Amino acid sequence: MKNMLAVMVLGPFIEWKIGSTPFVISFFVSSWLGVLLFCFGFGGFIQSAFGIGTYIESFYGVSLSGYALFPLAILAFLIEKPTFSFMTKIVAFTSTLYYVTVGYWPNLAMSDIEKNVQVAHSCGLLVGLFCVLVILIIKHREKMFSFSSRSK
Repeated sequence: MKNMLAVMVLGPFIEWKIGSTPFVISFFVSSWLGVLLFCFGFGGFIQSAFGIGTYIESFYGVSLSGYALFPLAILAFLIEKPTFSFMTKIVAFTSTLYYVTVGYWPNLAMSDIEKNVQVAHSCGLLVGLFCVLVILIIKHREKMFSFSSRSK
């Protein structure tokens, strides 16, 4: 339910600013790439330290794409037109603050699975940053190529 809430609150704002196609592609790509980063980047450590059961239980694709929405939300706020209303800014900022705080709240009594979930969320956040970079490159490719052709 928490993952669906992030998509329902942040999704329309992000889609409105960056467009439907980049939003949907980023959402699915961030899930797939986040899971690959989690499995191949941290999977060997998690399997050897905690066993295969914990590794499988902490495999959250939807949660990863939920955390990838936060860099996309920041990108949406940096796009100047169309502008967000003040209430929209409050809702987006509050929901982002809530999810980041709850997702990364330090807790000494955390189980191993909860620690792995935090690593998975971090993978989603990193892949979200990657998606933002790709979107920025695609949106500004004319400026980049025209600059490189003038310098020759």
